[in-house]
Amino acid sequence: MVLLAATLILGLMIATSLVGVLAGLRPHRSKGAAGERMAAKRLLDLNPEIFRTFHDLYLPRPEGDGTITQIDHLVISRFGIFVIETKNYDGWIFGGARQKLWTQSIFGRNTQFQNPLHQNYLHVQATKAFLSLAERQFHSLVFFVDGDFRSEMPENVICSDLCGWIAGHRATLLNDETIRESIRRLEELERQTDRKAAKAKLLQQLKRGNRQGPRVTGERDLPGEIAATQPPPLPPSPWNTGRPEPGAVPPNGQFAHADARQFIAGVRSA
Repeated sequence: MVLLAATLILGLMIATSLVGVLAGLRPHRSKGAAGERMAAKRLLDLNPEIFRTFHDLYLPRPEGDGTITQIDHLVISRFGIFVIETKNYDGWIFGGARQKLWTQSIFGRNTQFQNPLHQNYLHVQATKAFLSLAERQFHSLVFFVDGDFRSEMPENVICSDLCGWIAGHRATLLNDETIRESIRRLEELERQTDRKAAKAKLLQQLKRGNRQGPRVTGERDLPGEIAATQPPPLPPSPWNTGRPEPGAVPPNGQFAHADARQFIAGVRSA
């Protein structure tokens, strides 16, 4: 009886562990939404007299074809407009600025996801078009809520000190009139947006992209799905110039899972 009880307990522990591992691989919509809530809470530390924050915005895509894109967070100040993409990924994160795919590794199991810098570049372009501003007035930021980076990340990819990164920009890029007009337009957008309908439309875009090939960017993960092997196309961006980083990008332009495995093997043998 004691042996049976011990066996059952051990089985339960193993099952629980496996569930935790699988849950950490590629966040589902609920996990992504939780990450956005955590980021929004941290943004409350910004001085409201200097910074105006928006969350969960739905803007027309810059192509002007009637499709939309979703922006996690947007912060406006005289120091520019900060467009923030939040990621809530467990495990180790490997990636380079010009790689099409990054890798998440949990206990040696690797999963690829689209380079969030490329993804957020689309968000910057959409906001720039909507507000009729210049690209130099924007800052693109990717924030991993609890990231563990295992390769050198670009300076606009962070996993801590979200408000400190934003407040560290001190060059004036927007005058008071531009700030007031931008806030007015975004507040009007919020009032006119039916978020339930916008989310449904975005989900349909994603489903249509999955059926018809790489058309729509993966702003949100479909429930229970893993990202496609090839990411959908995005507008040309400063982080996708085709010039590989030494030792980082294999000839096909994708992140080599072997790079992550080699790193993991080195850690385990150390």
